[in-house]
Amino acid sequence: GNQEDIDAFMREATPLLKVIQKYTSTIERERKAAASSNNDAAKQHNDTEKLVAMLENMGMASALSEKQSGSMYHKQLARQIVDFLRHNDKLNKAGGMMTLTDVYCLFNRARGTNMISPDDLLKALDLMKDLGLGMSRRSFQSSGVLVIQDDAFDDEVMAKKLANLASSSMKQKAEPTDDIGGITVIDVSRTLKIPALLANEQLQSAEQMGWLCRDSTIEGVRYFPNLFQAATSC
Repeated sequence: GNQEDIDAFMREATPLLKVIQKYTSTIERERKAAASSNNDAAKQHNDTEKLVAMLENMGMASALSEKQSGSMYHKQLARQIVDFLRHNDKLNKAGGMMTLTDVYCLFNRARGTNMISPDDLLKALDLMKDLGLGMSRRSFQSSGVLVIQDDAFDDEVMAKKLANLASSSMKQKAEPTDDIGGITVIDVSRTLKIPALLANEQLQSAEQMGWLCRDSTIEGVRYFPNLFQAATSC
């Protein structure tokens, strides 16, 4: 479900989280030492604040305080992520949605050393819809996979596109002995240039909407146009 997918996403960033926790512990230790001692208190305070400033500059502010949620930092971050995905039409080229893991990796790669934490991404994502930025978080019911999706994305349009793709695969059969037709996850992934994970979700969504039907065999799962749906829409 949702929580399992978030947990998996957070596990992928475990090394970064350990670094954040290490520096957070150092900050708390230095602050307590400065508060309980008058000796070199000013110097310790300055060193601690420098460390705080460094973490904030790296986008790790949320590790310092739970009060960061909904702050200006995360609102600004939400806008930056949307601008990043709009630039060069990244999100549209990816089919109108991207997994959180892909966004996290691409965004941090672009920022270089000024990285954000997974927690920051999740908090910024939760603010996008309320800010009216044209993108929002979506969870697929069947798997719980979390994505960032363009609000203009239309499941019905995608389902029809997949149905047409499946129909085309049937028309390409010139002889009964030709390939059995239908489309697979890999076919959709290659044609639409989207990850296989999202291709699978789109196919299942189109099936649930009645545009496709599946054939499960020992060779795998293939999707075919739902002829009842096609007759209804004529």
